[in-house]
Amino acid sequence: MTKRVAILTGGGDVPGLNMGLKSLVYRIIDLGFEPIGVRKGWDGLINYNPHDPSTYSDNFIELTKNIVRPIDRTPGSFLHSSRIEPRQVPSEKVPDFLREKKTATQDLSGHIMDVVKRLEFRALIVIGDDDMLHYAAYLSQQGVPIIAIPKTIHNNIHGTDYTLGFSTGLARGVSFIHELRALAGSREQIVVIETFAAESGYSTLLMALLGGVDRVVIPEVPYDPDRLAGLAMQDKHQTPSNYAVLVVCDGSKLQTEASEKYAKFIASNNHARSGMAAAGLISHIIGEEVFYQPLTYLLRTGFPDGQDLLGATNFAFLAARLLEEGKFGRMTAFVQEKMWTDVDLNLAIEGVKTVNVNAWYDRENYKPKLSLIWSMENK
Repeated sequence: MTKRVAILTGGGDVPGLNMGLKSLVYRIIDLGFEPIGVRKGWDGLINYNPHDPSTYSDNFIELTKNIVRPIDRTPGSFLHSSRIEPRQVPSEKVPDFLREKKTATQDLSGHIMDVVKRLEFRALIVIGDDDMLHYAAYLSQQGVPIIAIPKTIHNNIHGTDYTLGFSTGLARGVSFIHELRALAGSREQIVVIETFAAESGYSTLLMALLGGVDRVVIPEVPYDPDRLAGLAMQDKHQTPSNYAVLVVCDGSKLQTEASEKYAKFIASNNHARSGMAAAGLISHIIGEEVFYQPLTYLLRTGFPDGQDLLGATNFAFLAARLLEEGKFGRMTAFVQEKMWTDVDLNLAIEGVKTVNVNAWYDRENYKPKLSLIWSMENK
């Protein structure tokens, strides 16, 4: 039986990703397998033309210990990444040898499964976020041997209480909040800090709690900008240094009445669901300049902390064990009762893990109300 194993990454980069890649390559080589890196996630499988051997080196790389030896020292993904959804590839991104005329999108799943078969991959090890793992679960259902490793700073994948990158992203977010707090105090202004996650405010809520911010807005609860502005001004005046810190999760929405009231303002703003829009609205309402700063991609960079170094290594070892045992359709996980374990990959397609608003959020005052967090959230 073939020993070739494809490894690919997709979605947003996270701290610890390259540590996971290195650990995975080292371990599966020691087990006698031949790791093949797929460039740019699903794109690498899509763009390989079995009838044109010259496309192989553009999309695949034979991974050795010497090649991956130094990659844990840098952020990003050594294999590069993409966010393509193979079931709905826009026509302009479909390679010429696969393009069908008069179609806006194409489902290239059949081609991907054909490539896996032709290149005789024993398995695909997919390191990805919720979108990446949703498609990996679909391929698994079609009979493709898949092992998944969850990685996202948002920690919003069902089936695991921890995802690679979450710990560092959280710590970096809190650190940036404190740095911006000092600047806001110096300027005696309200600062609106924007974070990622269009559907889930989970990581944003924890960041706000640990960073001691005054108010936090999450996608799960539409907000009233007038009330938010009033509370922010109250916070500002009550602070000796005359400033306030707000965190707004990208994807946050206005209440219906506010959307109608500020329709003209929203129409002139191309980022109506962002922190930029919230900062603009608050500034408009209070008649003062509001300091706006997006963190977004900064949360994905930097050296991983101890938890993510440990998580990357343990997830890699778990994935290698699943490969050795021939257990496919599984996702590595950290589960409270079982610690480091593996679960059914289909759990990842149960949607995105979102904030339990009634238990964790004060929707009237835009504040977290967590008492036990992260490892104890479901108790």
